[in-house]
Amino acid sequence: MATRIASIESFRVLSIIGVIIWHTDFLATLQKLGHGHVLVDVSLYMVWWVSLPYFFITAGYFFGESVRTDGRPIAYLRRYAFSLVWILVAWFCIYLVVPRNWPASVREYGVWQALYLEALKNLQLLATQHIRLFLSGEPPVWQLWFLPALLFSLATLTLLAVCQLQRYVVPLIVALYGLALTQEVSISYLAKSSYDVSLWSLSLLFTALGWWLAGRRQPSVSTALCLIVGGYVVALMEGTVMKTFFHSSPGAIFHHSYLGGIVLVLGVFLLTLAKPNLGQSTPLPYLAQFTRGVFA
Repeated sequence: MATRIASIESFRVLSIIGVIIWHTDFLATLQKLGHGHVLVDVSLYMVWWVSLPYFFITAGYFFGESVRTDGRPIAYLRRYAFSLVWILVAWFCIYLVVPRNWPASVREYGVWQALYLEALKNLQLLATQHIRLFLSGEPPVWQLWFLPALLFSLATLTLLAVCQLQRYVVPLIVALYGLALTQEVSISYLAKSSYDVSLWSLSLLFTALGWWLAGRRQPSVSTALCLIVGGYVVALMEGTVMKTFFHSSPGAIFHHSYLGGIVLVLGVFLLTLAKPNLGQSTPLPYLAQFTRGVFA
């Protein structure tokens, strides 16, 4: 970005913190204290829906702004790809050889033997389950699924721009949400698919949502706050209906594609656009310069 917006940068750092918290035992502990109450569970799930999707919306928004200003979608896609691919390759090489519980592995086998055994195991996984690993973020890919999913999303939007099909972005967003729900139903009631595309479809949805927002007039604070509150309420209603009327399992409620979550993160991003100086007096905008637009 040629000009950094303090509010967007500040929320980027807060989203990183949210992702880190999500991958710790802290939220699981809070969930146990809630004894399965839907209010507690859904509120904790919204940490994910605010944190990770925020990066896709932000990427889509600035990508759309750049293309709208200069009209060179392929050139900007190359620029994004150059930054993201080397991050993906570097971290994947690390994930490939470092065991999950590396202190115990190093004590038992020694450094080089532990790295060798881990690399051998992961290469065998990649040889047989390569696509599925990157779609669902399973080891040794872990959270690196975010990078190819973002590149795929930007490439799709670039194709729309080159073919001058931008008017179909909203139908695309609706179709992607329908795809996520269809995948959810197929896993819950039919059979588990070998390829779970829900993460990538939601990634494209959020990136397209940010693209759609590019070039539109600045939203009001009241609109953003209404979406934040409304999205949270809708998410609670979704969780309550699933638990009370459909008797869904905790796993199904956890993995549900919350429409309220989409509205909630949309409201958060609109708030950053409505209040561009939000967080300017804090260290957050400075820290955001080191994220390179990704969450880790």
